[in-house]
Amino acid sequence: MEEKTLVILGGTGSIGSQALEVTKSLKFVKPVGFSYHANKSLAQVMQKEFGVECVVSTENGLERALSMLEKLKPDMTLIAVPGFESLPLTLKAAEVSRRILIASKEALVCGGWLVKSSVSKNNVEMIPVDSEHSAVFQVFDSRVRSILLTSSGGALRDWELSDLQHATPKHVLSHPVWKMGKKITVDSATMVNKGFEVIEAVELFNLKADMVNVLIHRDGLIHGGVFYSDGTVKLLMSPPDMKIPLAYAMTYPERLYEFSEPLSLQNTFLSFEEVQRNRYPAFYIAYEIADNYAKRTAYNSADEIAVEAFLQQRIRFLDIPKVLTRVVQETEGQPRDLADLIEIHEASRRRASEVIECLSFTSF
Repeated sequence: MEEKTLVILGGTGSIGSQALEVTKSLKFVKPVGFSYHANKSLAQVMQKEFGVECVVSTENGLERALSMLEKLKPDMTLIAVPGFESLPLTLKAAEVSRRILIASKEALVCGGWLVKSSVSKNNVEMIPVDSEHSAVFQVFDSRVRSILLTSSGGALRDWELSDLQHATPKHVLSHPVWKMGKKITVDSATMVNKGFEVIEAVELFNLKADMVNVLIHRDGLIHGGVFYSDGTVKLLMSPPDMKIPLAYAMTYPERLYEFSEPLSLQNTFLSFEEVQRNRYPAFYIAYEIADNYAKRTAYNSADEIAVEAFLQQRIRFLDIPKVLTRVVQETEGQPRDLADLIEIHEASRRRASEVIECLSFTSF
């Protein structure tokens, strides 16, 4: 294949670093730039190892990353920056790239209509990287009745409900299946991350929220699927390794990545469980707000503050859904543009901080 240039936004994170590893196998994909937040020493090591010409920090703002995209105009841009900041970066990538590899859920959660409008206007491909959305993307066809996203259930999935109030960051960060950053690992335990994915699926596949089903799948082998009107169900199975959907997004519509060990089906048993509302109340908020961009933004922004407070042991695990519920309920209106979304984002973060200050809790 002809050489394709790649810029990775969030290069030192889990997704970004795995994407760089994938390029070792896909020789025609050339990483020409990446951004990082604050881990300068790791960024320097990675720049040298992969021969990346342009590396910038976003610690003091997004300007350098935006300028890098404008300068390099890569064939592909991987969006792997967590949080609301992924939105303006995605919009810029849609202006200058031919393909967006979207790993940041928040861009579509907060500004899905802006992203899709820009992608359409600029005739850009947008390929999902999340393992669940990649799975649906690979088997999606006409006459869809509903889709399935699977979830691990997070580190506390087998805890007694009465014990959840005692969960510490150490408990929550021990994920049973995936190796991820701290924020997304906490979001996995609350299943807020899966709530984001429900909304992301609504945007990616133009579905109603009630057409997006989620089941807990402990085995980590089935990542997603599609239920068709004729009774057919297509499920995608693969090892729980993010390099697989990353490589597919880079090489689509072809499959050119060689995975080290083929998946064996011998002695494989698959189980699926309902997502319990009383165990994962924060997850179900997503269905209630799926058609309101203001509340969706508040959901994301309040979660950023609540997770940070939990990791700092300023609130308890069960306080996270309380913060999200309060902030979302108080958020009204519909944003018209990016400026409106930024205002809602900042206001929601402030309100979440105020709610946290009012919460009473016992120290760990």
